[in-house]
Amino acid sequence: MSGSKRENMKKVTLEELSTLVGGKVEGDGSLVITGLANLEEAREGEISFLAELKSVTRLEKTRASAVIVPSSLPAFPKPIIRTANPYLAYAKIQAFFFYQTPIPKGIDPRSYIGQGVKIGQDVSIYPWVYIGDGSQIGDRVVLYPGVYLGESVQVGEGTILYPNVVVMDRCIIGKRVIIHPGTIIGSDGFGFARDGFRYVKIPQVGIVQIDDDVEIGANCAVDRAAMGKTWVKRGVKTDNLVQIGHNVTVGEDTVLVAQVGIAGSTAVGNRVALGGQAGVAGHITIGDGVMVGAQSGVAQDVAPNQVISGTPAFSHREWLKAQVVFQKLPEMKRALAALEKKIKTLEEKIYQE
Repeated sequence: MSGSKRENMKKVTLEELSTLVGGKVEGDGSLVITGLANLEEAREGEISFLAELKSVTRLEKTRASAVIVPSSLPAFPKPIIRTANPYLAYAKIQAFFFYQTPIPKGIDPRSYIGQGVKIGQDVSIYPWVYIGDGSQIGDRVVLYPGVYLGESVQVGEGTILYPNVVVMDRCIIGKRVIIHPGTIIGSDGFGFARDGFRYVKIPQVGIVQIDDDVEIGANCAVDRAAMGKTWVKRGVKTDNLVQIGHNVTVGEDTVLVAQVGIAGSTAVGNRVALGGQAGVAGHITIGDGVMVGAQSGVAQDVAPNQVISGTPAFSHREWLKAQVVFQKLPEMKRALAALEKKIKTLEEKIYQE
């Protein structure tokens, strides 16, 4: 964090920050805090945080004036805020202190606005934005340079589309959605019918619907449905480079980590977490609360509240046991070869007798 940014930060008491995060102060609650930094870089006047007790040794050398700590931390000489979830408290305090350059309001004349477009109040439409005929833009929407909106697109209030985001015809983006650079919403789904040795394209005539409070990372692709809609429900968060196929439904508060791929017509439940590079086959159902380990391959339905890993994916606990066995396979192979040799020797002796 640069010095100039630190100088621009707000000033607040430790007690006020504790109220913000629902924590409990130990020490001087009137202590003035001017910023937030990690334990190694924090300096006097700043607050830092310790997310896990296993890293408690990092507290010894910090110069932070106060620290956010887990509720179970033993007594500590510095002023602290105890909380059940230090990482969540850090997120809230970071949002409080974060300084963002004000976004200019208005419509830049170098943008293109089609016929019949409805635009709300206090929008920020940068140069080189294209908005197709019949689209609707809600209040306080921000469209950065290079954003393309096709015809009859709907964008809800408070949504931010970063540079070079593409939203194709008739797709629906909810309120307070954030879509990072280079992402494409509503590209054609991967649908082809076999005609002998050739493939015939199936027209993709559906849409994509993204509900409120979704955040989609950079360079993602959410394909439009063949018919009906591809549906990303409220509160979903995706990392970068995520692919969501046609007619997929992603349930509320689900997290998709980098390079996840979900094939067409699959239903992903609420509060699911798919680890990085996990691949999900088409036409299956993943139940609510499922956690899928990184680089796993999911080819069958998964019942709710399971933790699975591997390819093909199965119980994470059993997968861990299998990994231990897998590492011992060379040793087991040598032992088996030695055992076979001994058996062969014994058989030869028996036959000779």
